[in-house]
Amino acid sequence: MREPLTLARFQELADAYGGVIARWPEEHRDAAMALAVQPAARHVLADAFALDAELDTWRVSPAALSLRARVIADAPAPTRKIAGRAKLWWSGVGIAAALAGATAGTAAVAFVAPPDTPSDSGTSFGDVAGSES
Repeated sequence: MREPLTLARFQELADAYGGVIARWPEEHRDAAMALAVQPAARHVLADAFALDAELDTWRVSPAALSLRARVIADAPAPTRKIAGRAKLWWSGVGIAAALAGATAGTAAVAFVAPPDTPSDSGTSFGDVAGSES
């Protein structure tokens, strides 16, 4: 069972969500509508609605150009780290060398065939006939 909405809780909800009860959490809306007929609750809603209207019209003025210039002047300058880039470059060279070696090894195995030995009993797996005796 839910507890009834007190005027203090009504004030908290109005402070948090404004003077329009439709913007309040759904579980509090029915109780808030029932409480809103009381004069004290109507006064709370009127104050919250006035604050909502004032906040809706409030605009932030742009920052002065002098402030912008000071912020840019005080910003740290970007630094280039040559050592970091050199490490990255050398690791790329190492990877390229490894790939080139792997490619050369693959090509050597693919193109260089073992010498053929003329034999009647010889196969690719060796001399099969000679091993049976």
